[in-house]
Amino acid sequence: MNLRNAPASILIAAVLVAIGAIFNFVIGLLLSLAPQLLGGIEVPTTPSGAPTQLLLVTGIACIAFGFVFLWIIKELFNKSQFAIVMIYTISVINILFGLFRLPFGLLTISLNLIVVFMIRSNSAREWLNSH
Repeated sequence: MNLRNAPASILIAAVLVAIGAIFNFVIGLLLSLAPQLLGGIEVPTTPSGAPTQLLLVTGIACIAFGFVFLWIIKELFNKSQFAIVMIYTISVINILFGLFRLPFGLLTISLNLIVVFMIRSNSAREWLNSH
């Protein structure tokens, strides 16, 4: 993993993906361990009124996505084409879900568009294609 000659576009994309990973870890831990700290979240209940495990499962899924993001960064720095496909896929999914959360989703949409444009830049493509 030689990052000395990685272009700024790759580094910016990697930093944004890392921010996504950190965000997923933090939200995942909060949802799993202390959902009451996230004010305004209704805890789903069963018909009998007992809390469900939905927030715990959601928290674990967020933590898993955080690890996926770290793996994508590692693969990106190894110039893996699979990492590029994963970045495109996750970015498109995040953009679509951001549309459902407008106006708050604008931040998600913007960050994912930046990542896509950074990966599609000429300098990033040249670096990814060099071996």
